[in-house]
Amino acid sequence: MININAEFFQGTQGQLFRLIRRPPCVQGHVLYLSPLFEQANQTRHVFTRSALNVYQQGLESIIFDHYGTGDSAGDLNQTSLILWQQDIVAQLIEIKKGSTQPIILSVSLSAALLLNDDMLALIDGLLLVQAEFNGNRFAQQFKRLALAAELNQPNAEKFSVKSDELAIAGYVMKKQLFEQLKQQNIEGLSPIKTPCCWLEWQVPNNELSPARAKHYQTFQGVCASIDDPCHFYAIDDVKYWQSTELELAPQYLATEQQAIKRLLTSIVAEKIC
Repeated sequence: MININAEFFQGTQGQLFRLIRRPPCVQGHVLYLSPLFEQANQTRHVFTRSALNVYQQGLESIIFDHYGTGDSAGDLNQTSLILWQQDIVAQLIEIKKGSTQPIILSVSLSAALLLNDDMLALIDGLLLVQAEFNGNRFAQQFKRLALAAELNQPNAEKFSVKSDELAIAGYVMKKQLFEQLKQQNIEGLSPIKTPCCWLEWQVPNNELSPARAKHYQTFQGVCASIDDPCHFYAIDDVKYWQSTELELAPQYLATEQQAIKRLLTSIVAEKIC
């Protein structure tokens, strides 16, 4: 029997809906950062399966909805990048106050745009899944998806927005939020000093695209101060966040477990040193 608790956490501006799975003997904690907008809907089922897997490893998992999204309080047009970051930091502080066990931050896709130095200072390990640190590229891709949706559904409902708001693909947000996300990049982070693993989709015997290879190499530079730099795992599985149906990506989930075990081993080794 899985011990699961649905609760509301008091965030900076309002309550955040969370699902917490806590094993009888907690050996560590995993906080999942949901990616943004439609990617959140396309990844929720995989997060659930991942949380069940880490439960079997003795790790408590926390999956939450950002303020203004999902079942959390507020509307999307009431939030900002800074507010989302403050809510993540507040949850990490709460975990740290109540436990001495290691904290792993799991960051998928566009959720990487939320990372900042305050979060990195509070965690013991970082798991990156097809991480997108280039805010401008993410914004361009998001706009292209919105345009494709409009072409496929020309009679879809149009949203009325205020002068300081933006409507894209059915999401209404402050223009400031969109601009803040566009400006995010790897160079905005200080050198990372915690163990990390990077999971990247890559067809066997094929090289990464130049853009993704540069992306990973740049991040490796941010990890230059670590004795054991960010470890790379190649994934050859369905890209579940792009699928029109719910896909679980079993190879990815198995590789993710390996990466988490590696992180825990590295964390323990660092503490001994």
